[in-house]
Amino acid sequence: MNYGYDYLEKVYAGLLGKVIGVRLGAPIEPLFWTAEKIREVFGEISGYVKEYKNFAADDDINGPIFFIRAIEDAYRETGTLDAADIGDAWLNYSAEGHGMFWWGGYGTSTEHTAYTHLMNGVKPPLSGSVQLNGTTVAEQIGGQIFIDTWGLICPGNPEEAARLAGMAASVSHDLNGRYGASYVAACIAMAFEEAEIDKIVLECRKYIPEDSEYKLMIDDVYDFYTKHPENWREALEYVNGKYTKEKYPGVVHIIPNSAYMIISMLYGKGDFSRTLEIAVMCGWDTDCNAGNVGTIMGVAKGLNSIEEKWRRPINDFVAASSVIGCLNINDLPTLTKQIATYGALYNRVEPDESFRDCDHVKYDFQLPGSTHAMRTYPENIAVVSNRNSLEPELPGALRVRMNFMRRNTEARVFMKPFYRRKDFDDERYIPNFSPIAFAGQTMKLSVMTKDLIGIHEIIVKPYVQDTEGKQYVSEHTWKLQNGQTEMITYQIPDGLEGAMIEEAGIKIINCGRDSFYGSIFVESFEIDGKCDYTIKSEKQYKEFGTVTPYTWHKGFWNPEEGSIQGICSDEGNLYTGNLNWKDYKLSGKLSVKNGSQAYLIFRATGNLKYYLFGFENGKAVLKKINKSLKAEEKEEILAEKPFIPEIGKAYEMQVHCQSDVIGCFINSEEIFKVSDKSYTHGFIGYRIENGTRILIEETGIKEL
Repeated sequence: MNYGYDYLEKVYAGLLGKVIGVRLGAPIEPLFWTAEKIREVFGEISGYVKEYKNFAADDDINGPIFFIRAIEDAYRETGTLDAADIGDAWLNYSAEGHGMFWWGGYGTSTEHTAYTHLMNGVKPPLSGSVQLNGTTVAEQIGGQIFIDTWGLICPGNPEEAARLAGMAASVSHDLNGRYGASYVAACIAMAFEEAEIDKIVLECRKYIPEDSEYKLMIDDVYDFYTKHPENWREALEYVNGKYTKEKYPGVVHIIPNSAYMIISMLYGKGDFSRTLEIAVMCGWDTDCNAGNVGTIMGVAKGLNSIEEKWRRPINDFVAASSVIGCLNINDLPTLTKQIATYGALYNRVEPDESFRDCDHVKYDFQLPGSTHAMRTYPENIAVVSNRNSLEPELPGALRVRMNFMRRNTEARVFMKPFYRRKDFDDERYIPNFSPIAFAGQTMKLSVMTKDLIGIHEIIVKPYVQDTEGKQYVSEHTWKLQNGQTEMITYQIPDGLEGAMIEEAGIKIINCGRDSFYGSIFVESFEIDGKCDYTIKSEKQYKEFGTVTPYTWHKGFWNPEEGSIQGICSDEGNLYTGNLNWKDYKLSGKLSVKNGSQAYLIFRATGNLKYYLFGFENGKAVLKKINKSLKAEEKEEILAEKPFIPEIGKAYEMQVHCQSDVIGCFINSEEIFKVSDKSYTHGFIGYRIENGTRILIEETGIKEL
């Protein structure tokens, strides 16, 4: 397989298919929605059954985009990958009790059960085994719905995709739960080189055991299809009569649901839309089934098979709900490049320059139809699409179609570096967010038009808007001229007064003598540079179970007395910031109200690895934490000295990280200066243990 632009485009189509299938099925996922009820209410489904402001996070999307990060966290360094590494990805990116997957109870939710085992040190594959959990728990559908990306990183190699997916599924599932994962991943991998869906369905059976119930189910449904090839509802009636919920217990057993997938792929006759519609109309676990089928169909049939009615409402935006807030804001083209980079890395080939993963906001609009989740206001005046949708011979660019913008009016074109609860209609899997753009950074855009006539005068001004609705607009303006690209730069001001940036983009202003009807093209958009960023606790909000702009793992965090309060019985972590921060100065002003264990977290890459500096049982300490399943030593004290904080007194804790040198300060007095090169980058936060209660007044971060 050539890991060039064609590969990138196939990955994009697969991810689009996944997100479309999940979004289509999610509103009718609850068990109330039987196939009969779906038909009664919606008839023949031919489009989304529910509109969303933005579609919130979903486990079907969380699992594939986070568990594949074992490639980044383990394989990149060691060149090897096993089930324990993927188990570490579960622990690293999942916050206990919320987000990521369904927390339906130990022994009921397979994922909840497996996570509990992992937290107690049980390694895969035992954590997901029948031996430990029994057949019903082990054969639910979760192992299958999380594996799409393992297929995407093995283009044209279904055997390896099946092996990786089975290994990944073993963290939580066994037997048919693993076989289904292997089968679907093999289908995705094969779809890179085979477009005939019937062939994919049949050929990929060889990657699961010959006598497995999963394989026998595929044969059975295919045999029925050959005898009754026209009416999918006849096949559904047959499957519902044979593969009953009584025979396959649990909330979402893999066998009946996978039978629905086979029905949809066979009776969909190779049509992307019809295949997903059938998958959803069959009922039961609608978003899971349509999501997996969507990935297979997207890769096999390509971007041209995906109708605009599916793509436009998504607008390339994907929310997630990991414990790392900056990773929960995704646009599909950027995510595509990340997955494609993992594919090249895993297969030991040099990634094509066009899809190298990027550690900051960088949109190039080159993938066909891509928008990178850019938005406009007012939406009825400025409408986004991609230039290459209408003119495929031209390089991609965000096309902003202005519909009679009156003189002396303006429109905004922007990306959202931060999301709040008001941006969503529901709370599926409780997404938490940390910003991906900050004060001190520089925004860069290239903008042009070809549609000006003599009476037009269009100027552009970059701006940002904070979470309190306050706008900061550049004093400099750029006047557009036909055919001439304007390079626009703007340093985001540091006077945001502790609020978050929720819009970053440009104002398009019509200063001419008449209305403007035409297109403005954004050819590139980038935000990069060093941040200088303050979070004032008094300006934050309690949303999605935490306080903005933080995510949390255990403990309880809420606004209190103009501060952010943290309480815990055992432990609690509060996180914010960017995973890619390397050298920086971190400050946190906090007071201990009860207990004796309170710390700053820094250079964190998840729940498993980070440094701690703070108070611990009458001492100031600097510690290194490694909670991975393979780690022999879970924590190491790098420095300590006696220090008893006064209860209720505010202390300014500071950490300066530069290369391998870590300096630790309390109220500007240096406490430690240590050299340690174990962790080179990561986000920040707070940790409390053993009944400690703290109040956080302010947090500051300045990159060096």
